[in-house]
Amino acid sequence: MKLRVYNFIEHTEALGPFKRFGLWVQGCPFRCRGCMTPESIPNEGGLEIETSKLAEYILSFENEGITISGGEPFMQSDALFELLNIIKSKKDLGVIIYSGYEYEEIKNNPLISLTDVLIDGRYVDELNDGVALRGSSNQKVYFLTDRYKGYEYMYESKNREVEVRISTFEVVGIPSKKFLERLKNGFHN
Repeated sequence: MKLRVYNFIEHTEALGPFKRFGLWVQGCPFRCRGCMTPESIPNEGGLEIETSKLAEYILSFENEGITISGGEPFMQSDALFELLNIIKSKKDLGVIIYSGYEYEEIKNNPLISLTDVLIDGRYVDELNDGVALRGSSNQKVYFLTDRYKGYEYMYESKNREVEVRISTFEVVGIPSKKFLERLKNGFHN
């Protein structure tokens, strides 16, 4: 089975407790105004990956869990169910899923049985209140297992944590010694 993936990141600490693999799927029916990843909305695009190969790749990193967002994960729930079953047969990773669907709409989907935390509901730009680990105040956080019991505070904090990653950095031209020194020091001086 194949999964259409918009993006992934091998390690992050900004998407839930502990070090996590971040996975964004391609395709979303909701088209929320102010979407953080509008490029993930079209059903076409992204990269199709065999679930077995993606599972092997995810397992090659030392993470406590995986956070899945999108796009809309439940549009590809069969492939994600297969992916997580492969992963969990080899390592007990915690699973956090962001979905535009409300819990009542997806509570019987088999993917829910492999989910530790679900953040549900469509993103509403006007309700973006700055609370950590959810986009807008209408979204609810469901702790479906006890795995992250004690970490509820992370989803109530007013301090949002972000990581900025730059995949390409190029210097073009002939830089001065001062520029090179500042570059080595992270532009702190």
